[in-house]
Formats: sequence, structure tokens, C-alpha cells
Amino acid sequence: MARPVELLNDLVDEILYRVPATSLKRLRATCKRWNRLFKDDRRFGSEHRDKAAKEIHSLILTEKCRICPVSINLPNGDVPPSLEVKKELSLPHPHFNNSSQYDIANVCHCDGLLLCNPYDGDITWFGTKIVVWNPFTGQTRWIEARNRKMNSTIFVLGYYYKQDKNKNKSCSKRSYKILCFGFHGEDIEIYELNSNDSWRRLPDGDLTPPGWSIDCSANDYVVFLTGSAYFFAKEKSKPQLSLSLVRFDFSTEKSSLFVALPRQYPRHEVLSLSVVGEEKLSVFLQPNEASKAEIWVTSKIDVSTKVVSGSKVLAVDLSPDLQITSNVHFLLDEDKKVAVCSERWMEDENKSIDKTFFLGEDNKVRELGFGQLDWVDAANSPVILNYVPSLVQIELPAAGCNKRKRGD
Repeated sequence: MARPVELLNDLVDEILYRVPATSLKRLRATCKRWNRLFKDDRRFGSEHRDKAAKEIHSLILTEKCRICPVSINLPNGDVPPSLEVKKELSLPHPHFNNSSQYDIANVCHCDGLLLCNPYDGDITWFGTKIVVWNPFTGQTRWIEARNRKMNSTIFVLGYYYKQDKNKNKSCSKRSYKILCFGFHGEDIEIYELNSNDSWRRLPDGDLTPPGWSIDCSANDYVVFLTGSAYFFAKEKSKPQLSLSLVRFDFSTEKSSLFVALPRQYPRHEVLSLSVVGEEKLSVFLQPNEASKAEIWVTSKIDVSTKVVSGSKVLAVDLSPDLQITSNVHFLLDEDKKVAVCSERWMEDENKSIDKTFFLGEDNKVRELGFGQLDWVDAANSPVILNYVPSLVQIELPAAGCNKRKRGD
């Protein structure tokens, strides 16, 4: 029989599971037990992730290769929109002292964890390392990327449900994997965070089956949603059609769900993916320079029937002197029907400027410029993304594994 103290602790835990993560952080100093729960207890972190109210924050990857929180004020009547980039989050370089920061070229978000890979200028003789990082708790896991060329490789973090052998069959937990592939879907490799610290190549070798191809130039063309990665692919035998939406399942390690986009065109001038909340995808479509910019949101993704349904949320007329380019990244507030877009414009061969656009259902495009820089220093376009603070602990290699083992 459980002791009264154990019953009380269980009751307190059930209450704490439902408190938002940012509120719990302020309670760490309350007592040693709570500090341990929030900092070191993997079970508590997993339960809290599943039960707590979700808080969605915005982050931006800046031209300085840093991750910064962003405060976004949407347009409201006569009040114009605004965007404030706050102090960068600290991610010390693994090979230097804490004053040297890790230069981030690309980032993706999964479950409160960020997967970051380095800017090419930061690759040294120490080797190429990517990092899984929980910016809320500060925990990191550095992973050797086998010296792959960072400017031509995409890394995506995802998870699958793994059976817990010590419990009943209905009990499973999330286990994390990293998907790695080239811009055209070739040379697929998988890294399991609970594995023996090795990459393994998938037998098929390609992300799409024969007859299909993808064309990615940055991580922003691949997004993560509810355990799977989504990206665009094209059927080679039907060049008259536009791209289709493809899903990569981290459990089966196969691609599926080849579904046509809501509008079909021979090509798109601008095409981008984003995540709305934690359960929907949004697609930015601009068929050509002179047409409307449209944003669609999925209402249902049925994996069994391979059906994706959705609706158009925004349609904005772009003037000839105010265009959005293929470098765009965007976030959508579905309720307020406002999208926030960030991109980098090249002013001339030596200068570029970072801009933010607010697209509203009133058919207005509001433009903000937030920084001019020398083109030679422009490492990457600004990437804006939603982030959900989480107490999830980053998986470590299974006990007894040889951390130096390499495998294909």
C-alpha cells in the first residue's frame, strides 16, 4: 500500500503536469523535489508534454546565425503591426569556451526540441557536429554528422512510438530520430538518439520512390508535424501538374501520402510550408509574379486513406513593386487570418535587407524592414518558426552502447 507521502506526491505531480512550462520554470526554487522533477526527471517531462496546456512562442534564426525570441504584434484597427527581435538564446560552441557561440545555418522544431546544423563558415578541423537542443531547459546533445556538406544536406528531427518492454503492451513512449538526405532526396540516412551513436543508410537510398523527385534548397521546405515530416515532391511523368505533398513516417521509415496541392499549376513562383499550432499544415502558394498570394490550411490529414482536406484562409493581391520571393518563411494566425512572413531581399551585389510582411484578410500587405547588412555576411535567410516550450529530456544512447561505433 502506498504511503500517505507517496499519495500526496502523486497528487501534486498530476497538478503540476497541467501547469504550462513557463510557469513551472518559475517554481523550480520552491523545493528540491520540484527542481529535480523539472530538471532531471524524464518521466515527468514526458507526462508534462502530453498533459500541459501548450504555449506557442515565436523564434527567428537571424542573419547572425543566432536563434532569438520574437515578439509579434499583429495589426489591430489603426494600430500598425510590429515585430521585436529579442536577445539571442545562448548556444555555446562545443569545442570552445562559453564566449564562443555555435553558428546556426538551419533549424527545425519538434516537440520543444530544436535540431540545428552549422553554418559552413563554422566547420573546422574539429569535425562537423549538429545539435539537438532544448532552449527552454538548456540541455544539448551533440552529434557527429560524418563531415557531410552542410550547404547541401537537410536534417529533420522526428519521433515514433517505441514499446516499453518493462510495461504492458498499451504503454509506449516517444523515441526520436534524425532524418538526413540530400536536396533531391538522395542518400537517406537515419540516426536514432537512443542508439549506439551511428548513422545507418536506408536500403532504398532515396526519399521518394522511382518516378518521383523532390527539390529542396533549405530545411524550411521540410516541416515536422505529429510524428512525421512533410515536404514537396513531383511526379516526373506528369510535368503539367504542380507539386504534391509527401509524408515521411519515422516509424516505418518510408514516404507515403502523395497528395496533390489544393491548386495545380505547371510551376510556382513561391511555395513554402509552415505548421499551425501542433496539428495542421499551412501552405503558401504564389503561382507567378502577377497573381495572388494564397495560404491554405489543412483541416484533416488521413494517413489510412491518403486524403488531405483543407481550406483557403488568405488571398492577397501583390502589387508589381511589392513581391514576395522564394526565400519566404511564414507563420499563420488562423483565427485572426494574418500571416507573418520573413525573407531576405538582395538590394544589389553587395547589400541585402531583411524584411517582414504582414498579410491580412483585408487584402493589405504591410511591410517592415528590420536590418540591412553586407551581402558577404548574409549567411542565411531569416527563418521564423513557432516553438512550444517543453520539459522533454533529450534521449541519450542506450546503456552499454559503444559510442564510437560507425555503421551504414
